[in-house]
Amino acid sequence: MLILRANRRLHLPMLTTNDLFTRNLGALTKAQQEVLHKSRAAVIGCGGLGCYVVEELVRLGLGSLQVFDPDVFSPSNCNRQLYALQETLGHNKAEVAARRARQINPLCSVQTCAQDFRQTTAEQALQVDIVLDCLDTIPTRLDLAELCLNRNLPLVHAAVHGWYGQVGVQLPGTNLLTRLYPKPREQYPQQSPPVLAFTVAVVASLQVAEVVKWLLNLPSPLHNTYMQIDLKSCDFQLIA
Repeated sequence: MLILRANRRLHLPMLTTNDLFTRNLGALTKAQQEVLHKSRAAVIGCGGLGCYVVEELVRLGLGSLQVFDPDVFSPSNCNRQLYALQETLGHNKAEVAARRARQINPLCSVQTCAQDFRQTTAEQALQVDIVLDCLDTIPTRLDLAELCLNRNLPLVHAAVHGWYGQVGVQLPGTNLLTRLYPKPREQYPQQSPPVLAFTVAVVASLQVAEVVKWLLNLPSPLHNTYMQIDLKSCDFQLIA
């Protein structure tokens, strides 16, 4: 009888934030958890960084997500992209990420944008409190940074290359990304860099931590600057 009951699908009551996020409490207050539930973020790119970012944001209890990506999963994504599975190959990354988010946290409202963020209408694009840069080419990052400046939105930037990464926060009205990448767009490579799964996971987690700090009005040493991460030598260096 016990085995039969264990295998039977449970009929759960309507879930609440108290049910899903009680283990956040202590590190977060109930008031802070409620702020997260009322907050909106846009994840631009649902590949390596974006998959981990979506996963962590919905498990933290964020209330609303926009997920952008025009690409589909391919076999070469399986080395580091959390949602790149045999059954998702050929499927749009934003649609897969949105489906996963709803499976984890049905209280999160997820808007799927299976297209380039630069091709969305004014009504679709970035109707949020904060934006996450999970892209993989510098010219596209610069376009996103410019869009965020025009919309007066904070941008949490992250990038990975092999064992190395960086994370920083471009505040509204500031120019972190053009300081990081000062050359004309056409001088930067268009191809994606080599990436390792553990680097992606670490850098994405740092990126999400910065989102939470911003939404909860907590101070951060990464506001309008960035940190370089070297996992080969276990070196984390804040750039003043």
